[in-house]
Amino acid sequence: MSYYHIILEVNDHISTIKQTRDIEIFDIVEIQPYLHAILLPYFNEQMIELEDENVEFDDILHLEVKQTLLPIQHLIEEEQRQLPSNSDVTITAYEIFNDRDHTQDVTTVIMDILDAVKLDHSNE
Repeated sequence: MSYYHIILEVNDHISTIKQTRDIEIFDIVEIQPYLHAILLPYFNEQMIELEDENVEFDDILHLEVKQTLLPIQHLIEEEQRQLPSNSDVTITAYEIFNDRDHTQDVTTVIMDILDAVKLDHSNE
């Protein structure tokens, strides 16, 4: 089984200082709902409607889709166990996503497929 993880880097309009933040959706088993809710709108340069907020396309700085064979928390715990017991290093999802042994970046593949089939939300 594969797990997908979507990471969006977006402009943060909460404060007056120009900042960015990440929106992370981890451990997706069924990608199809996210295909329609996030990936297609992004591909078509439209607003993305998330559960608790809407994100304008222009506010999205970066989108990545990662694939792992295990849930992210399991991979983090496994990597953490391999560290020396006196280590102060904390493994995060970003370390896992940067480890080619655990993670495959499937962003380009998904965008290429969307481009090849030219899926359009209005065809539903």
